[in-house]
Amino acid sequence: MIPTHSARLAPFQPQTVWTLQDGTLVETRGQGVRGFPLSALTRFRLAAPPRGGRRRVLQLSFGRARMVIIAQSYVAPGQTEDRLDSFSAFVRTLSRQAAEVAPNARFDLARIEARPALTWVMGLLALGTVAVLASSLGAGMAAVGIDMAARMGFVLLLLLAALPWLSRGDGFDPRDPPRDLLP
Repeated sequence: MIPTHSARLAPFQPQTVWTLQDGTLVETRGQGVRGFPLSALTRFRLAAPPRGGRRRVLQLSFGRARMVIIAQSYVAPGQTEDRLDSFSAFVRTLSRQAAEVAPNARFDLARIEARPALTWVMGLLALGTVAVLASSLGAGMAAVGIDMAARMGFVLLLLLAALPWLSRGDGFDPRDPPRDLLP
C-alpha cells in the first residue's frame, strides 16, 4: 500500500494529496504535480501548538524548495476537518524512509525556542547601548551616557552568560518520532 495523506489547504484551492512513491515525495494539487526525491531532503521539522491540541504541521526543505504538510483540512470559514490519524501514519513512514536515504538531514521539533529570541534581544540591546553612548557624547552629557551605557552593558553580559544554558532546538530520532506529537 502506498502511503498517502490529503488535506485542503485553503478555500479556493483543490485538495492536496501527498504520496510516497519509490523514494520520492509527490505533491498533487489539482492538475499540478511536484515531486522531490527524499535523498535531497535537508530539513524535516515537525510543529505542534504549545498547549496541545490536534493541529500539526510538517515543514520539509529540499535545498531551496519547501513543502508544508498539515494535519487539518479546510472545510468552511472557521471550520477544519481533523485528519491527524492519516497525517501521523504518513509522517511516521516518511520520517523512516527519509532517515535511510537522507542521513544528513536535520530532524527537529518546532518548539518555542528562547535562544533565537534572546540573541535578537541581545543584538538590539547592544545597538541601543551604542546609540545611547553616542547620543550622550554628542549632546555633551558624557557622564550620564557612560553611566547608562554601563548599566545596559551589564544587562547584556548577564544575558550573554545565560545563553549557553538555552536549548538549541529539540532533535528526534526519525526512526521513532515522538508519540506526543504523532499519536
